[in-house]
Amino acid sequence: MDGQGRAMWKCGICAQEHDGLATVFGAEAPDPWLQAPPAAREGGELNADMCVLNIEGEWHYFLRGHIEIPVTDAPGDVFAWSAWVSLSEDNMQQIAHHWENPARAFLAPMFGWLCNELPYETSTMSIPALVHNREPGLVPAIQLDPSVDHPLVKEQRTGIALHRLAEINQVVLG
Repeated sequence: MDGQGRAMWKCGICAQEHDGLATVFGAEAPDPWLQAPPAAREGGELNADMCVLNIEGEWHYFLRGHIEIPVTDAPGDVFAWSAWVSLSEDNMQQIAHHWENPARAFLAPMFGWLCNELPYETSTMSIPALVHNREPGLVPAIQLDPSVDHPLVKEQRTGIALHRLAEINQVVLG
């Protein structure tokens, strides 16, 4: 809050302060990358959208996407967790091959496991998900398995109020 009671947040990209509530928060890397020893990271690769990591002799593949949650009392507004999911080697190769191709939007949804611990009381690690690719320039959409009993899954399915968005901002930004 600023001195006049308005919500303010500092952008991690442009370093500017903005009015209102932030509508995207996320992790810069999958948690296994962050927890890996330096030697494992040296043999892997991380960029803004993809990650490859060798853990104990086995290669793991990760893709960044958005878990989109509608804001129910602000029609058309969406909050997103920018998060990472694990993918099979075949699926990662298919995405990498089509990454700059508009046809990637037509790839079949791909199964993955959520690979970030988001700020919820119960763990968000390994929630099953489907990754829906979109055209270049758009981050893939992560659809969490609706049969999983977890607050994050429920929020994605039913949406959140602006009050909940303010709570998330407070938890993440302090």
